[in-house]
Amino acid sequence: MFNKLKIKKFKEIQPRSEKNIIITSILVECAKEDGEILNIEKNKIKTLLKSKLKMSQEEANQTFNEAIELAKNRVEMYSLTKEIRENFERNEIIKILEYMWLIVLSDGKLDDFEAALMSKAVGLFHLTGRESAEARKNAENELS
Repeated sequence: MFNKLKIKKFKEIQPRSEKNIIITSILVECAKEDGEILNIEKNKIKTLLKSKLKMSQEEANQTFNEAIELAKNRVEMYSLTKEIRENFERNEIIKILEYMWLIVLSDGKLDDFEAALMSKAVGLFHLTGRESAEARKNAENELS
């Protein structure tokens, strides 16, 4: 569970807000995997929050900033993927994986760290290679 969310008591957070923070947090993890979060990745996350999760600009900024703060205290991805497995349906998890692909591919290159992260995420989400390949293909199509 997120360190900051523990302080707030998880049940005090609205369900939709909670899910959006979880999704945004995993996207931030993807963006920072290669060592830094580029502006193109920040913008892609915020655009995704607005277009896919139907957030306003203000909500997207607030959710993104909260996810950044949570990322400062996170040293591993397991707890985050566990939260996703416990709070989302399989088809939603596949969609989240597609969003992750959108972020790691948004800078036009997939480095070894990002490739390893995505491979690890597939295992932690209990998804198949085929599901990952399809999610990646969908992301690539959206980026082109």
